[in-house]
Amino acid sequence: MTPEALLDLFVLSPVGLVEVDEDGRVEVANLAARNLLTPFTRAGSLDDLFEALSSVAPDLSARVRGFDGPRGVIVEALELLAPGQQRGVFLSLVKVGPSRIVAVATEANALAEARGLIAQLTQRVRAVETAVRDYAIYTLTAAGLIDSWSEAAERVHHWGAADMVGRSVAVLAAGDAGLEAHVQETLARAASDGWCEEEGNRLRADGSMFWSTTVISALRGADDVAIGFSVITRDLSQIRKFEEAARDDASSNNDYLTGALSRRAFFDVASSEVARARRYAQPLSMLLVAPDNFRDMIDSRGEAFAHEYLRTIAGVCRQESRTTDVLGRVGGEEFAVLLPSTELSGGLVLAERVRERMQRHVFAGDVPGLRSTVSVGVAEVTDTVDSVEVLLESGATAVSRARQAGMNLVVGFDA
Repeated sequence: MTPEALLDLFVLSPVGLVEVDEDGRVEVANLAARNLLTPFTRAGSLDDLFEALSSVAPDLSARVRGFDGPRGVIVEALELLAPGQQRGVFLSLVKVGPSRIVAVATEANALAEARGLIAQLTQRVRAVETAVRDYAIYTLTAAGLIDSWSEAAERVHHWGAADMVGRSVAVLAAGDAGLEAHVQETLARAASDGWCEEEGNRLRADGSMFWSTTVISALRGADDVAIGFSVITRDLSQIRKFEEAARDDASSNNDYLTGALSRRAFFDVASSEVARARRYAQPLSMLLVAPDNFRDMIDSRGEAFAHEYLRTIAGVCRQESRTTDVLGRVGGEEFAVLLPSTELSGGLVLAERVRERMQRHVFAGDVPGLRSTVSVGVAEVTDTVDSVEVLLESGATAVSRARQAGMNLVVGFDA
């Protein structure tokens, strides 16, 4: 930067800048400094800064004399208030060299407004933490240590902040071995992708476990590097009990494992919806969701994991869908989601949300850190795609194209 540019910056800066010696004698002051500081002076003069401000900051000279370092901050954000005023000016003194001190004056209004906004946001966050009952909310350092613990987290896990702050988040996971490695892998994935989700058991203070879903989101600094993480864990234990009870009580219309409609029941509902869509010229789309490499997963991980995988797919599809959408298990590992009043473009949007959720899902339990993906085909009722059978065939064709293109993709059917 040229000397002329530096001079312009000094003169035109909205921040007050004053250079003084150790006795407070002013060498130079810009216009902003005179405008900000003159109302606090006794005689309206800035020849001697310490004397001029002695009525509102009588110890400036003593602070300077008591500072032994060759350079550094002597006074930081000292608030100056004129008589009868609620807001004033913040003054900082910085030693930049032998007998050279720079005074920096900033208007307090903007800072006060920022503080007010922060207080307002803090109150809102606290209101949310107080209101939620099944969600634990807390934050982590970049290394995975808990650095804040809300009342909501205390209600869910039954540990207080004094017990948890400073400990690794691995203490909340259920299992015996590999937990810390799993935590670091999960945090690395959240840092890379922005967030990730996992489902599994979590611990309470009394040693009991509850089934939950946990979303970990990266908190980034100015350089876009993750400096910490926010964590929201939802206690699903009651919901899971209700779902299991519903499955136990359900008729053959529901799949016993996932709670989705059985293939026959799905066909009954879908046939009516296809007929309605064609009669009234309304759009109707369908997703066909199929896990990638499912047979290999069964061979390597076992049937118990396969069941958990299928329950996860059904759960994600159900959570992302509307109440009017229809979820069915139409094959051994395939799920269909019928979307009334939805065009192909809308189906593609929902399919992408399902695909992304599954991609970010991290399995815990006996397979910590494992991730799996799905391929999703989307088809729409048209003049040629005019039945449930053809709709499913079209979706299967789109899934096949997604797998041929590398899997973990969404493909819309185009005859």
